[in-house]
Amino acid sequence: MKISSCLTLLAALLPFTLAAPTVSSARRDAASDDYNSRFLVYALSLEQLVFAFYDSSLSLLSADDFRAAGHPDYVRRGYEQIRKTYQDHSDYLINEITNLGDPDASGHCDYAFPVKTTEDFINMSEAMQALAVSTFAGALEHSHSDVSIYTTAFGEMLGLEARYATWISTAVKYQDLADMSFESPLKLNDTWTIAGGYVTSCPPGTVPDDIFPKGLNDWPILTVPDTVRPGESISISFPDTLYTTEDTLFAGFMTGMNTESYPLIGNADGSFSVTVPQI
Repeated sequence: MKISSCLTLLAALLPFTLAAPTVSSARRDAASDDYNSRFLVYALSLEQLVFAFYDSSLSLLSADDFRAAGHPDYVRRGYEQIRKTYQDHSDYLINEITNLGDPDASGHCDYAFPVKTTEDFINMSEAMQALAVSTFAGALEHSHSDVSIYTTAFGEMLGLEARYATWISTAVKYQDLADMSFESPLKLNDTWTIAGGYVTSCPPGTVPDDIFPKGLNDWPILTVPDTVRPGESISISFPDTLYTTEDTLFAGFMTGMNTESYPLIGNADGSFSVTVPQI
């Protein structure tokens, strides 16, 4: 199942730049400011992660590397535009967090990504855009503050990131559009867990409970094959502390707003097998 099959794709092939909105000057109470700041820091951490991915990868891979891999020049130019957009998103969020009185919460972490070749980068860029789109789709339900400008801003970011996801899957990877009508939203802990796998260090003294939304937890690591295709039997594994031998286990496959569950079959090595549904 290609990553693009997990996206609701908005039809557009060329990147555009987000015009940063301006926040209302309406007075907000301390509790509202704290909630908004934590939520904005969460969004900033995602934007900084994806910017770091594009920035480090494009610094590694030259235009000649893209040409040698068979990609026309517009592909690298497109990625440069995407990198700029994530920088603009980050700058906007830092400004709003500072306006809420929490400038120290906007420091960025260091990351490492498994990118060595142009194809590594392109394949991972598809996954990164899937992460960004699904995260903002799921995050909108948490943007219930009295300052509606933030909800609008997240919607504008989501629109741009969905355009980029479409551009990568079609104009770069020459894939068909996903046959879906709705996005598959991620919960806050989903993105928190995925993003954490690329973090190598954060500013000294960073205490997540002090600056991020409350209640964030790392999910246990689920190991799946690099490539998953509809109708294919795959092997998955996860910590055995999550279940007992008497439990009946299922794998859930989320497509848009629907989730289908299929039984897991135990393997001799402790892993499990499941057949990926057709979509």
